[in-house]
Amino acid sequence: MRFSRKMVVAALALTLLGMAVGVGVAAYRPGRAAQVASESPSPQPTIPPLPKPDPTVLPTVAPFTPPPPGAPSYDVVAAQQRLNELHYYIGPADGKIGPAYRSAVMAFQKVQGLGADGVMGEASLAALANPVIPELRGGPATRIEVDLSKQVLYLVEGGQLIRVLPISSGSGKTYGLKNGGTARSLTPVGWFKIERRIKGERVAELGVLYDPMYFYRGWAIHGSNSVPAYPASHGCVRVTRADAIWLFARVPNGVAVNLYGGVHTFTAGSSAPGTDNPAGDGATADTGTATPTPSPTSTPTTNPSPSPSGEPSGEPSPAPTPTPSPSGSASPAPVLPTP
Repeated sequence: MRFSRKMVVAALALTLLGMAVGVGVAAYRPGRAAQVASESPSPQPTIPPLPKPDPTVLPTVAPFTPPPPGAPSYDVVAAQQRLNELHYYIGPADGKIGPAYRSAVMAFQKVQGLGADGVMGEASLAALANPVIPELRGGPATRIEVDLSKQVLYLVEGGQLIRVLPISSGSGKTYGLKNGGTARSLTPVGWFKIERRIKGERVAELGVLYDPMYFYRGWAIHGSNSVPAYPASHGCVRVTRADAIWLFARVPNGVAVNLYGGVHTFTAGSSAPGTDNPAGDGATADTGTATPTPSPTSTPTTNPSPSPSGEPSGEPSPAPTPTPSPSGSASPAPVLPTP
């Protein structure tokens, strides 16, 4: 059988083409296998199944303890420490809001010119950061100053402020006496000194005095169950019972006392209403006759503040003592305000 040249060439071309295709396929297959192998995910590790919970065992959950009602929203410990630095609080920085802490807050509020309710609110907290420093009148290095306008007592020892206490002085009200007369609730202003004292309770005509320290006739600094933010006594200087115990142990007889400011006041020895025969305990530990000093030109203006009902109070009766005069002092005695 005879083939033409064209047929031979065509057959040869087909043969060469087949060989080329075979070589290409052979060369392609290993690369594709490698690509497929690289795209295949690696085998995942075997995770053991979780144990089934025991339905008879309850999970342990800490019980929820709600905050106590009315809990403070500020750091009480930090406030106690700050009040201690400022000489208002002497108790432990334990975070507890007790009578001593409330008393310190009230004294602080009075000096700062804030509403004195004994509660550390936003205004009081702000004042703690930038407080008003008490302005003392001066006098002997160790003394008591009673600011009747601010209703606070300052204890100064060795020229240094030791403590600031809240007080309540004479209300200016008129009250009846056993003998049928009347007297007004006024507090003396001027320089005096602690003359005598009675430890513990002293049952007076108008109530009970605790640890009284007398500075003029029957007027005393004494403890009371009621020390409101305003003047409410029969003329004496009330402090809390705890503060009275603290003062009684700290302040000896003979320490100078300076009372100033206020409106329900009188000058010692004057004929202001209520000063000749004030109500009181009748204690006469001292002897002598008081020498009167010149009377003021006018009777002090009084605007009696409300007094809580049922409040126990009692101020001592006059005990004849020598008229007090300003004590010797390391610095000049201040000029006393006109009552």
